Amino acid sequence: MREQAASIPSQRLPTLIAFLLVACAAQQAIQQMDLPRSGDVAMTEVSAPGEQSYAMGDAQWVAPSAFYENEAPAYPPELLAANLAPIKVRVRVIVNERGVVADSTALEAPPDYPQFFAAVQAVVGGWRYWPLVKVLPAPGVRSEIVFNGFVSTYDGQATALPFHQDYDFTFTQKDGHGVVETGAAPVR
Repeated sequence: MREQAASIPSQRLPTLIAFLLVACAAQQAIQQMDLPRSGDVAMTEVSAPGEQSYAMGDAQWVAPSAFYENEAPAYPPELLAANLAPIKVRVRVIVNERGVVADSTALEAPPDYPQFFAAVQAVVGGWRYWPLVKVLPAPGVRSEIVFNGFVSTYDGQATALPFHQDYDFTFTQKDGHGVVETGAAPVR
C-alpha cells in the first residue's frame, strides 16, 4: 500500500497562514499580560526529639494551643513573578507565660530569599496561645490563671510557663496562584 501525503488546497493556504499568524500574535499578547499572581503558605508544627522539656514529675500539664485567629504569613508579592520552587522556612516561636510570642528565630531559611522569613516574622509576633500550664496536686487549692482576657480555674497549684514551638512554613505557588497544603496546622 502506498501512503499519501495530506495536501492543502491552494485556495485555503492563505487562510491557514493568516490563522497561524493570528494565533502566534495572540500567544505573544497573552505571555506579555501582567497576570495577577498569588501564593500561599502551608504550616506544620515540628517536634524535635531530644529537645529540652519540663520535668513531668507529679504535675498535670495542660498543653498550649494557638488561637484559631492567628494569621498565616503571606507569600512575598515581590517574588511571585520569579515562579520559585517551594521554599521551606523553619521557625522557632518563643511564647511567654501569658501566651504571647516573645520572639521568633529562623532555624532554617533560604539565604537568597530573606523575604520569606520576614513574611513569617511579620505575623508570628502577633500570635496568641492558650498558655502551657503546670498543675501541682494541692488538696483544697484552686488556682486561676488570667491571660488574654480569659480566666481558667484549676484544682491544685497552677502555673503558666513559657515554651517554644518549631514550625515549618512551606511557601508554594502553582501557575501564578497560591496552593494551600495544610498539615497539623495550629493556625488557619
